[in-house]
Amino acid sequence: MTTTVLLTGSSGAVGGRLVASLDRARWRLRLFDRVPFPGSPAPADEVVEGALEDEAALAAALRGTSAVVHLAGLSTPGYAWSDYQRVNVDGTRRVLEAALGAGCARVVLASSHHVLGRTPLTATTRLAEDDPLRPDTYYGASKAAAETLARLYHDRHGLEVVCLRIGSFRERPSEWRHRWSWLSPGDLTRVVEAALSAPAPGFAVVWAVSANRDAITSTAGAEAIGYRPLDDAARYDDAGLGGGEIGRLYVGGDFCAEGVDGPATTR
Repeated sequence: MTTTVLLTGSSGAVGGRLVASLDRARWRLRLFDRVPFPGSPAPADEVVEGALEDEAALAAALRGTSAVVHLAGLSTPGYAWSDYQRVNVDGTRRVLEAALGAGCARVVLASSHHVLGRTPLTATTRLAEDDPLRPDTYYGASKAAAETLARLYHDRHGLEVVCLRIGSFRERPSEWRHRWSWLSPGDLTRVVEAALSAPAPGFAVVWAVSANRDAITSTAGAEAIGYRPLDDAARYDDAGLGGGEIGRLYVGGDFCAEGVDGPATTR
């Protein structure tokens, strides 16, 4: 049976990959973004232009859906905190509220490994799903806030939520820290399909990384939803990996460098 899934942020790199790869025998996509979709969606897909700030547009886009994959947001450092609050925090709250109002039972939330980005990297570092949050930037803090909101909507309203702490999504590893954090395009599809199809996940946190030999993340959340990654950063030559020294010191890599964040508010 095919069900309808709303995909916010469908015009971005992650969204574009999912549009190209999600199994249309199982899911019909409704694409939601403030900018036109740059590619060619499947014939049965719908394309809706809208912004996270538009509650009416979100409510309309979520009608008749069984799940929403929420990717839309600011995904790099350098913005003012007020921008992250408006887009990543308030935007996520609007998606959760609209899903609840539309009877959409499940939210797959694109979180980030940067919620623990300030964690020092040592020979014994292991990242669990329930470790205390330790964001590296305003961006990481906004994703931590989004996870907390998702937890609230699950506890208060029973909304099913799977938080995917996305690692370093690339075609191939390009930095030293990608040896543990890399998420391949194929495994991105696998983890989202697992999050959409897992029976009764409740509230779940999943480290969305590939099956990297040098992994430092727990697999408990992944196993709970049936995510089985297949790719490994170790298949690539380490000689070409870049990234500064700070990438060897902290989980968040260069996001932990001085001067990464913008001002507290937009000027």
